[in-house]
Amino acid sequence: MTSNVYEWIKKEESRRKILMTIAQPLTAKQIARKTGIPMDTCSYTIAKFTARGLLTCLNPEATNSRLYWITELGRQCRKQLHQNKNLPYKEYDLPSVDWSLYGWLCYSHRAAVIRFLTKPMQPSAIKRTLRIYKPDVKISANNIRDVVKLLLEKGIVQKVFVRKKAHPRYELTELGHKLRQLLIQSEMCA
Repeated sequence: MTSNVYEWIKKEESRRKILMTIAQPLTAKQIARKTGIPMDTCSYTIAKFTARGLLTCLNPEATNSRLYWITELGRQCRKQLHQNKNLPYKEYDLPSVDWSLYGWLCYSHRAAVIRFLTKPMQPSAIKRTLRIYKPDVKISANNIRDVVKLLLEKGIVQKVFVRKKAHPRYELTELGHKLRQLLIQSEMCA
């Protein structure tokens, strides 16, 4: 079975690229960005990978931002691809994270807010930072306040009260830092 699946993977460059890119659970959109493969092709290929037992969905209840991780069969095929190309092979372990929560966080506005929450900040400061570093992200200050409230409810951020300041700041919790690190890794080029 492994040889048939491996031969199927070798037939198309996009299949090889996708399999060699997955170093952590990723959404189809993240895989498309990392590989440069068009989103529709990437989604189609991921569905085929899942059907053939190469990938598994970690949050199947999600309708958007489904996260995919490599199965044992997928690892064997990836290892063989690396060996055939004389590339170093590295085994990746699945981090211990609530993948449903991480998938929920992968929406663009939520991900943008958590990425730029590097110190205790108010929603208005997050908006100013986004305007400077990510001007293409279309998000209002009200959207940011709503996202921060949701992050607070989920335990990803916490309030910080600063002396002589009327409004609280928000900072990442330990869980928030862990999720932020995963988001940053998912955006790094392959």
